[in-house]
Amino acid sequence: MGTLPKPPPAGAFQVVSNVYRCNREGIAAALTFDPITGTPLQYLTGLQQCGSIGSNASCTATSATAAGLAERSLCKTWDFIGDPFGGGSLYCLEPAVPEEVYVCTANVAGMTAESSISKWFVETWTDNACAIDLGSCTYASEQCTAVNETRVISGVAVTRPCWEMTKTYQCQTVVGGGNDCGTLEATAGCSQTREICLDDPPRSDGACDVIERVYTCPIPGTVQEPAQYICGGDVYCVNGECEAVEREASDEFKDAVVALNALGQANAEFDEAALTLFRGTRESCSHKVFGLSNCCSGKGVPLLTPWLCDAAEKLLDEKDDAGLCHKVGTYCSSSFLGICVTKKDVYCCFQSKISRILQEQGRPQIGKPWGKPKTETCEGFSIFEFQQLDLAAMDFSEVYADFMEAAKLPDEAAALVQIQQKIADYYAAHKP
Repeated sequence: MGTLPKPPPAGAFQVVSNVYRCNREGIAAALTFDPITGTPLQYLTGLQQCGSIGSNASCTATSATAAGLAERSLCKTWDFIGDPFGGGSLYCLEPAVPEEVYVCTANVAGMTAESSISKWFVETWTDNACAIDLGSCTYASEQCTAVNETRVISGVAVTRPCWEMTKTYQCQTVVGGGNDCGTLEATAGCSQTREICLDDPPRSDGACDVIERVYTCPIPGTVQEPAQYICGGDVYCVNGECEAVEREASDEFKDAVVALNALGQANAEFDEAALTLFRGTRESCSHKVFGLSNCCSGKGVPLLTPWLCDAAEKLLDEKDDAGLCHKVGTYCSSSFLGICVTKKDVYCCFQSKISRILQEQGRPQIGKPWGKPKTETCEGFSIFEFQQLDLAAMDFSEVYADFMEAAKLPDEAAALVQIQQKIADYYAAHKP
């Protein structure tokens, strides 16, 4: 009958623990002595020299007691005390330097171990319970926080590349108190117009973690003027007798001017390559959801942080103030763990106000909606689409004001005052 050693389990590793004792005095044989009385105890041979064992990577210095060995002291020089015939005794005159003890995890060539243990171990990792909900967290990184340490397990010194690993997670936690709408809500004249959810991606349950509220407020420092009307007509005077000349108002002239201007713009903005009219350019500005950086001011409102905005965003603000841009909407352009941190306002900007008005009021007529802010390209009308537009149904009052300003018409009220003064002067000079 024969026997075979049982093979180690899968993934196991062997640990060898050899204990070596040596001296650096070059002593090969010596008597040990009692450190208190100095009397000899035992004669030892085959003592080993330390040599390079101290620099061996597998060896760690320890004490005899820690390594399970008996403490001993070697003596280099002895002296005899007393009468050699009457019963004297030896006494250690010069003790040797204390021996060194090493625990090595491998066999050291040329050295004989005083004790040797060989064991197999299986390495497993145990995760400690974290004080966070890992279901809402994303693994980020891990780092060894106990590198190349030697620990004694079952009486064996075990050295491993890593004993402890620390894992780092990034957790999504929505903290309340980030509401900065209180100032607008408390401002007289401000009213909320709409809400926009900035979560990216949206939550499946329809709830929203970060909401942007849009308010309409009066411009600070301005007072709304009451409606003013100037009533009067042409006055015709002969020899001090004046009559008002009534004229019938006609709204056809302004419509004709707008139509001619629209045709001129159509000719100037016709894209021969794409065969489209009144194509716009996509432009955008950005602002931090939680922070000071804001390069989107809105029409008629100055930029709050112009030093943080690039040239394109400043130019967009000028175009919007001039009435050349239509705001398509807002989308989240940068998020962290699902929470929007930067959003972008997207605009379609055109070459003229008429082009913008035609786009804004013409799209609903032919069922051509604006695209989503993230993908809108500001395309123009095809020739077929433009032919379907009803210009007469559109409101061009914003353009009429520009035409009236360009015409530089005389001040009617001032003219009436001058005429009345001339009448008064005439009667004052021709009193009976």
